[in-house]
Amino acid sequence: MTSRFPAENLLHVAELRLMIGAATLYVLARRRRMGHVPWQRRELRAVAIGSVAVSGFSVCYFHAVELSGVATSTVIAIGGAPVVAGLTARLVTGRSVTRTWAVATALAVTGIALVSLPGGALSFSLPGIALAGLAAGLYAAQADTIQLVARRHGPATAVAAIFAGGAVTLVLWLPGAVSWAAADTGRLIGVLYLGVCTTAVAYALFAHGVDRLGAPTAVTVSLLEPAVAAVLAAVWLHEELSAPRWAGIVLVLGGLALMTRPRRLAPARYRV
Repeated sequence: MTSRFPAENLLHVAELRLMIGAATLYVLARRRRMGHVPWQRRELRAVAIGSVAVSGFSVCYFHAVELSGVATSTVIAIGGAPVVAGLTARLVTGRSVTRTWAVATALAVTGIALVSLPGGALSFSLPGIALAGLAAGLYAAQADTIQLVARRHGPATAVAAIFAGGAVTLVLWLPGAVSWAAADTGRLIGVLYLGVCTTAVAYALFAHGVDRLGAPTAVTVSLLEPAVAAVLAAVWLHEELSAPRWAGIVLVLGGLALMTRPRRLAPARYRV
């Protein structure tokens, strides 16, 4: 059974997370700015799309968890994001994915299913599955738009602009969100942690990876998150991991190792 969490509180958390994250990222972007770079129309369009994607992902994912549970929602939203990113990469960035990426992603996604599903409370609410699928598409859209904007403006500026736009899309909930967080010290500390650590710092690193590796590869690498969470739960919280979950962790690591292995250069051919 999944825990019920008021939808309004989800919007409060999403708004504060984006606002604090955007402000922190703006400071980072200002420190790294190398002169003024004019914005192109396609970059502003990408920021608008990314803003909707980043604000919509949290809302869709947490509502999916509420309806279909953590296990089902994680497999669909997190595991499906690399597939969507690969399919849209050519349309958004003009880059095609490789066979190695496809095989590595298939291994990693299978691993995520094994990590998330065994022992999880499975629920197959059609609205929940639809929201999780939409969250996967929105997560991939974040990566694609970050990659496009980061080309000329840098990763920190790209994420700062997109997250600021995301906060604007939820600005109607800002007064209520501030009152909700200020009413409890634990909530305030929680949203500050979410905004600075899990949003600003995490997405700054993610954007750097997207800029260097490309959106499909970076999104696939982010599949390490559920696997690492499972290992930390076993080490720090002394939770027992079943054999299927260990197998899933191995598959995730194997897929990422395959993706990041050095490429061999083909030997040069000479005509006699």
